[in-house]
Amino acid sequence: PSTKEALETIPLLTREDIKKEAAPYINEVRKAEDTTILFHDIFTNGIGYLNLVFDLKQVPQRLLPYVGILKAVLMMVDTEHFSYSELFNEINIHTGGIRTVVNTYTNAEHMKEFKMTLEIRSKALYEKRDKALELMKEIILTSRFDDAKRLAEIIAEAKSRMQATMSSAGHSLALVRTLSYFSPTAAASEQISGIPQYRLLEELDQNFEDRKEELIKNLKELSMYIFRPENLLVDYTATEEGYAGLEEAVAGFKKELFHGEINSQGLCIKLEKKNEAFMTAGQVQYVCRAGNFTDKGLPYTGALKVLKVMMGYDYLWNHVRVKGGAYGCMCNFYKNGDAYFVSYRDPNLSKTIDVYEKAAKYIKNAELDERTITQFIIGAISELDTPMTPATRGIYSLGGYLTGLSVERVQKERDELLATTSDDLRGLAEYVQAFMEADCLCVVGNGEKIKENKELFMNVEQLFH
Repeated sequence: PSTKEALETIPLLTREDIKKEAAPYINEVRKAEDTTILFHDIFTNGIGYLNLVFDLKQVPQRLLPYVGILKAVLMMVDTEHFSYSELFNEINIHTGGIRTVVNTYTNAEHMKEFKMTLEIRSKALYEKRDKALELMKEIILTSRFDDAKRLAEIIAEAKSRMQATMSSAGHSLALVRTLSYFSPTAAASEQISGIPQYRLLEELDQNFEDRKEELIKNLKELSMYIFRPENLLVDYTATEEGYAGLEEAVAGFKKELFHGEINSQGLCIKLEKKNEAFMTAGQVQYVCRAGNFTDKGLPYTGALKVLKVMMGYDYLWNHVRVKGGAYGCMCNFYKNGDAYFVSYRDPNLSKTIDVYEKAAKYIKNAELDERTITQFIIGAISELDTPMTPATRGIYSLGGYLTGLSVERVQKERDELLATTSDDLRGLAEYVQAFMEADCLCVVGNGEKIKENKELFMNVEQLFH
């Protein structure tokens, strides 16, 4: 290694060079009759970013996994006025694209509560905004879900795409699965993007003829639960010039949404620790351990962002990647207390878990000089201070609004991050100890390796049936 003197010749920012202020939200709440419009008055060079945010609070539990399928089907089937290929052309002629996103927003004050949304996002020049809204209305209200032949193609394609993602990004799969054992937010997300979603696609693809009527009925019913005026929030990023006339357009749009009576008990998320292994034909593992530190009475602090960098570029990097031979390793500590370690393309399994087990002890005894801590702080700040486009600034502000996370709290966490000392970092060992005590484990990987360590798991099954 290079000597300390040689390393210190490399120029380095100081803490004083780093911006102290957190990025503010740009939110203005306006109304179209009784519908909230969240307006972000930002210069966008003539482009309006329109986001129709539908709350999923009325969706019954049995239909939740179908939200992922609805997301895949929208824009891929014929509508009242267009075939799906014509619709594709219309979208590209008049807008910069329309896409659907499913999001979860954790309540900043009550961390076990969350809001789940299906969002239809578009960008268009100011003069094309109302045309974009018209196309979005066409998609969500007149999509033809009864074309069984087309649905079969979409299901097969979604299954194949998900299979490829699960094989190449097993760490994401293992991570969400592990969090779903104890986190309501993750358990709900997993229904739409994790193993339950894939199992549903597998089943529908395999037994399509028997299940097609049920699928069509569920997609139609789900639309009735989601695309309703009481679930709608309109999010718009533009200038005042681009905003003109939006309230009238939204009022007209809202009248055409579904108004029929529905009977919904809403979501009821059940949590269960399963500690599973999913076997694949691959030669590597994705090994995840996760837990929650706020359950042990430990409050979130901005210094955890510095710990994340320290673990990712020091302890986990050296032990899991450099010595262990994995392609990568990641960790995170969320505001709701959820925390994890996960390895990526890892030749090991029990050895990696052993590294995770010793992390708290390493942190507790870490000797770090000021220069090293400053490097970790710079790494943590660089994740927070990524330059934002007008669109991402709007999405950032929407996130603050829907989670109820105040700018004062964001500033407090930034102050904590910038003031982090070696004593602060050593004190965070108890946070790692706390989440590791939950002993929640999920591994995706080589079947032989998993069988060798089967005593670690409560359930072992093939990933692909």
